Amino acid sequence: MPDVVQLPSLTRAERIRLSERAAGLLRTGGLILLPTETVYGLACSAADADALGKLAAFSPKVKRTISPKGVSANGFTWHAPDSELVVRAAAIAQPVHLRALMKLAPGPVRIVVEKAHPGSIAGEIAGAFLTDGALSVRVPDHDFTREVLRLAGVPVAMDRAPASVSSEGRRIDSSEPENDLRAMGVELCIDDGATRFGTISSTLRLTSAGGYRVEAEGALSAKAIDDAMELHVLFVCSGNTCRSPMAERIAIDALEHAPMTAQRVRIASAGTGAGEGEPATPEGDEALRRLGVRFAGRHRSRLLTRDMIRAADFVYAMTRSHRDAVLSIEPDAAGKVLQLDEKSDIPDPIGSGLDAYVRTAERIRAGILKRFAEIHLLPESSRSSLTRAAGEQP
Repeated sequence: MPDVVQLPSLTRAERIRLSERAAGLLRTGGLILLPTETVYGLACSAADADALGKLAAFSPKVKRTISPKGVSANGFTWHAPDSELVVRAAAIAQPVHLRALMKLAPGPVRIVVEKAHPGSIAGEIAGAFLTDGALSVRVPDHDFTREVLRLAGVPVAMDRAPASVSSEGRRIDSSEPENDLRAMGVELCIDDGATRFGTISSTLRLTSAGGYRVEAEGALSAKAIDDAMELHVLFVCSGNTCRSPMAERIAIDALEHAPMTAQRVRIASAGTGAGEGEPATPEGDEALRRLGVRFAGRHRSRLLTRDMIRAADFVYAMTRSHRDAVLSIEPDAAGKVLQLDEKSDIPDPIGSGLDAYVRTAERIRAGILKRFAEIHLLPESSRSSLTRAAGEQP
């Protein structure tokens, strides 16, 4: 048997030495067994045809042709140390695709990228990570294994370990005499006990059209992936009965009239000093009708909370003081809290008559169209056409 090391029993210094040893074996063409959060995987350098051949021998039913010139038919899955490397190497630029990497990597999801670069993107031999022209990649959510991948400095291919080695990720099984892994090229096995999920990763395909679809459920359900992919936008004013409810409804209407992406978006609003359950002002509702904004259901005000801020991807405040109030609740949110109109405050029209409400709604819509274009929820063409529809100059 190869050397089997029990990871939980090691000191910090011993773990560091072990990670360096494992990385060194990968660099020199070795085959090692590594834990992940899903199941155990056999890993090798994808820049070494001989190493890939050893790895392929554990999956004889998968048809692969491996040579120094490349891998044909069915590639392996690249296991990368971080999502930033994947974005750079695979030139991922679509907003939905970037969100998938941001929200799901590291994590128990294998990501398949359509129309990937046909050659080497991370130093692997040609086609090592491609199947039918699509790149297969995962960033495992296991700190030790990611550190090994980082230290290795070579593109690493991993395949699920056979059942005779690791039973559904519970632990390494070396009790069977036929499990002579060294004879099959495995030099080191790292045992971290039961994995977190104990099952295979889910598969998410990033389509060439810029969208995504869940191809296979595993550690995460399709609903869990959809929920993670959903973009949360929160509008904030004072009482959540006037400006922010208008912003919420205008945003929903704008997305319905100018769809451009597969991105799922959740729109909400809240107030820094709101009472719970108050209706939107009648003038605000009428102003939206005059602008042709359709809305359904009755609004009920909500008091802004830390959880709301943390759940949001973008928080748009009506004034500078509202932005300051949001950050007083959650100081770490500075990077995602913006004034809706970056040039000036949008004042409260309450008590100023219907015309003031209409002007406020128009300013809010202009701000939303600009901000949504910035984050690629709406194209500039939608911004121009919708502002002209409102009787404004684009």
